[in-house]
Amino acid sequence: MEIFEPLDTGFTIYSKSGCPNCTKVKKLLRDKNIFFLDVECDEFLIEDKEGFLLFIKERANKEHRTFPMVFYDGDFLGGFAETQLHFDKLLSFNDVNF
Repeated sequence: MEIFEPLDTGFTIYSKSGCPNCTKVKKLLRDKNIFFLDVECDEFLIEDKEGFLLFIKERANKEHRTFPMVFYDGDFLGGFAETQLHFDKLLSFNDVNF
C-alpha cells in the first residue's frame, strides 16, 4: 500500500474518519477557498499503523501521532491549531503597514 507524499506546493492533510480536528482543518481551508490534498488514513492505520507513523516521522522530521497531520509546500505544519496559527500569522503580517 503506497502512501501519498505531501504536495510540494499547497496543503496536504493526512486525516482519519471521525476526527473532529480533521473536519475543522478541512473546513478552515474550504472557507478560505484553498485547494488541499486530503489523504484518508484509515486503511493505513489498519494495515500498518507503525509503518504509517514512521512515514510521517520521516517527512515531518519529528514524531507526530495525532490527527490531522498537515503539510504546507511539503513542510510539516502540525495539526489544526498550528494550521490556524499559520493563517493568523499571515493575517497579522498583512495588517502591518510599511
